[in-house]
Amino acid sequence: MSAMKRFNLMILLVFVGCLGITDIFAQPDSLVTFTGTLINSRTGEPLPNMSVRYKKLPYGSEMGDLKTDTNGKFTAYFRGHEQYSLQINNEGFIKVAEIINPLEGASADLVVEKNFNLHEGGVGAVLKLESLKFRLGEATILTESYDELDNLAKMLEEAPNIKIRLEGHTYYVGNPTANLNLSQLRVDAVKKYLTNKGIDGARIETKAFGGSQPLVRSTSTSERAKNRRVEVRIIDDTRTPN
Repeated sequence: MSAMKRFNLMILLVFVGCLGITDIFAQPDSLVTFTGTLINSRTGEPLPNMSVRYKKLPYGSEMGDLKTDTNGKFTAYFRGHEQYSLQINNEGFIKVAEIINPLEGASADLVVEKNFNLHEGGVGAVLKLESLKFRLGEATILTESYDELDNLAKMLEEAPNIKIRLEGHTYYVGNPTANLNLSQLRVDAVKKYLTNKGIDGARIETKAFGGSQPLVRSTSTSERAKNRRVEVRIIDDTRTPN
């Protein structure tokens, strides 16, 4: 083989390596085996008997309704060079909606495996920030609260279709106006923390209740402390792929 032929062969091999074997050899109607696993983000456990729906874009000429098995898995077969929307919408969990390009991440034998972390919730659901703590009488968030707030920010990042309202509550004793103002300052502080993590502020509403909605009425200091809280209410879950 001449030096020129060897050079040309080397260039071809580099070209194939850069494009990826899957892209070179997958034919227009090659089928990609797409296996997804649904996982409860809080417990880490798989979610059986969950509904999964897909359709081929842009016209929905191919559609499918699937159920996860006992291991939380589902399998769909997608045409390699097409595009699909995938929706996971089940009661008690925040809706997931994604665009699937089947060849992205596919192995050489055209197999894709992907995990979907589902967050508990849904429109109207209220999530309690159990570890959120403030400096007494102030709106300064204490450092032991950061992990929980980071988890909330991650949930919002992974579920861009939802909007929330931060609802602030304080003790029911004391000056009602001062309590109302404090609860507003605290939800504002939580919103600022989330926006600093990259969450769009337009997705976050705030509302202050002061001490008007106590969880408990007790003379015990530890019991009354339960009234001082910020809750996260999911108020919208509408955005889906076209």
